[in-house]
Amino acid sequence: MVRKVIYTAAHGGFGGQPLPLGGGAAIFEQLVEEWTRTCPFTLETITPAILGAGAPAGRDLLGYSESAYAAFCREFEAAATARILGENPADTVVLSNDVSEGPDFARLRKFGFGIYTIYHVDVVDYVASIYARGWFRPETLVRWYQRLEWAAPGILQLIFRKQRDSVLHSQGLIVPSERMRATLERCYSEVPPVHVLPWGTWAWEAAGGEQLRAGLGIPREAFVLLTLSRLSPEKGQDLLLEALLRWERSAPLPDRPVWLLICGGAAFMHGRAFELKLRRLASRLKRIQVHFAGHVTGAEKRKYFSAADLYVFPSRHESYGLTLVEALHAGLPAVCLDHHGAREVMRDDFGCVVPQTHLGAAIRDLLGDPAARQRMSDNARSWARTQRFSDRAAQLAVLLKNSSARV
Repeated sequence: MVRKVIYTAAHGGFGGQPLPLGGGAAIFEQLVEEWTRTCPFTLETITPAILGAGAPAGRDLLGYSESAYAAFCREFEAAATARILGENPADTVVLSNDVSEGPDFARLRKFGFGIYTIYHVDVVDYVASIYARGWFRPETLVRWYQRLEWAAPGILQLIFRKQRDSVLHSQGLIVPSERMRATLERCYSEVPPVHVLPWGTWAWEAAGGEQLRAGLGIPREAFVLLTLSRLSPEKGQDLLLEALLRWERSAPLPDRPVWLLICGGAAFMHGRAFELKLRRLASRLKRIQVHFAGHVTGAEKRKYFSAADLYVFPSRHESYGLTLVEALHAGLPAVCLDHHGAREVMRDDFGCVVPQTHLGAAIRDLLGDPAARQRMSDNARSWARTQRFSDRAAQLAVLLKNSSARV
């Protein structure tokens, strides 16, 4: 039985800093907190701090170009792999919080280490959805890469080769949705056991909404829409603003004021340019008020959930959607675009999943139906509070403890 787990996370170790590093960083911090409390095994974490004086700060990661980020991934891979190889594979298992940023999966497998890889994002599926705009299926891109690997630039090796290696050399994959499992099994001929663990959410209470509304000058009678995610093209905040622009121009607004609260900081390669695009779009709205809150955490985040009437989840691509589960936990009905994350979490009695062309109409209809919003609020809150992160952490701990060395 495993006595020690080494948990690697390229975006880990920044828990005290309010940074938009994404759901993977949040899961890392919560798993470490939970396992530190329950002590199912000896836990060691490997974060960018292993790079010593050359370790990037969290803000550095957010500002990296593609080439700088690729160099960081290679440096972190080498350092993490070297540290792990100093352990005994007979009683140590490796948990990687990353794929592209993970350790050298093939080398660790060669030395007998059992490896489990958490998939917060299927990056190949992401590339197919966002960069290829859905014209090609992820399994098609995998086949093309296998044929053209010899000519692939370094950034594609980080995406395609590292994902292939994680599948080939991991003892198990941890994914948050059945649809992600199905996609991985379509892409690769040999796939280890894929364990579906929808993360759920941790215990907290939304509070302070009236105080926040007053501070922002939001009238008590106003409808408040909320979306909460890092500012990045795949998160689709532009689609939401465009839907609201069409609503303003083509249909009457409610008699009550409408406000949109956009929570999230600019993240990674395209975040700053995307934020400027969002602010330009927001400036074109004449009657709907838009407030950019920046990255919010802790008690401040709870205030935003408490202040809202409706949660909007406009992502172009999501593997799960931690913020959606948080919104449901806070009792917010939701309107979501149709993607993996929404289909995994949403039910008709929590809100609706709609195509992009129906986003504005769905928001308008729910704002106009207070009885439906109340019913959805009650159902969402009841369901989300059964989705306890602590249960998922315990399941994963049992899986890791019962692992064995690879041969």
